[in-house]
Amino acid sequence: MQLLHVSDTHLGSSRPYKLRERELDFYEVFDEVVEVAIRERVDAVLHCGDFFDEPRPNPQAYYYAFKSLRKLKDAGIEFLVVAGQHDQPKTSALSPIKVLEEVGLAKVLATDRPTTKVFNIRSGELGITAIPYADPQAMQEYIKNVRKPESGRRVLMAHLLLKELNIPNAHLSLPELKCADYHYVALGDYHSRYETTYDGVPVVYPGSTEALDYLESSNERFVAIVDLSTTNVLVNWVRLSKFRRWLVFNVESYNELLKLLGRVNYSEFAKPPILYVRISGKDLMNINPRTVSEYLRGLRDSGKIIAYRLETPGVSEDFEEGPHEELPPAPTLDSVVHSLLKDSKIAEYILNIIKNCDDEGYVETLITALVNDQELINKLERLVRSK
Repeated sequence: MQLLHVSDTHLGSSRPYKLRERELDFYEVFDEVVEVAIRERVDAVLHCGDFFDEPRPNPQAYYYAFKSLRKLKDAGIEFLVVAGQHDQPKTSALSPIKVLEEVGLAKVLATDRPTTKVFNIRSGELGITAIPYADPQAMQEYIKNVRKPESGRRVLMAHLLLKELNIPNAHLSLPELKCADYHYVALGDYHSRYETTYDGVPVVYPGSTEALDYLESSNERFVAIVDLSTTNVLVNWVRLSKFRRWLVFNVESYNELLKLLGRVNYSEFAKPPILYVRISGKDLMNINPRTVSEYLRGLRDSGKIIAYRLETPGVSEDFEEGPHEELPPAPTLDSVVHSLLKDSKIAEYILNIIKNCDDEGYVETLITALVNDQELINKLERLVRSK
């Protein structure tokens, strides 16, 4: 049994700087993740939270999510997802990842409380305990009450921060996670790759698929391929290539910056990189930020970089962005759902749930109508069989 472990795809994000090209970056690298899953012939993709960047994704985010996840479905690969904080509305509204389940493209394991389930995927039985994001106090209660699945192969999926990462407001320590009850612990929320073992069990963060700011701008992004077919679980890393790279320079003078930039071979980048520059040193009085900014703007205008950010003491943070490429036109959410389901009545029900998800009473009324409409039930049954 082989699984692909991914997390923190943040579809719909355009960070930093709200560039349209950046929004496309997140969609493109997630599509690459899907292609890796198909190429490696995995049995399931485990997504450990923050699938979307916002609890109310725009139609573009739904469109590209549907487009990529349809490839997984056609390849017979299950997509199993747990909610991160970006997938959780602040009110009683439905999580956007529930829409993926409604249209048959995902199995949502947990959005607001832990669950334990056993799934029959194409190479056998897989037991999963799923823990969605919660504040540290609630997470302590969650872990006390979770039970391991009754299955020969067991995985814990969770969106949380380990205390061992030495990050403020972390949730749990490795001893508290009950790792020994599982064969693999799949985690999300930490945006850099991290791998350790506890009680002989691999505990893994794959990291985000795109850097959301310069602090996350390592040169590589990964997904983990997990082999559960033997007693000793094997974790293999696949390096992604579609993400946008960053150039980060901390320099003490303008001349040092020019020297470093002069060594950059911009033709090596598949996409123009994002440039982040911080100048701090003894000669700051002799540096004119406007001169530096004009030089960086020239790099941007020539297409060598997509955007830059310049920081110098005493000068507020600023950035300059290049000309925007228009996103390719995408259908509206209505047309996407109608096209996917190929039945106008079912599509209208699904769209009403999505658009009125803040109204809990409306959703209950709609569900009652679904249950009592025998014709619609028959259509849904035929739809499920055909998928």
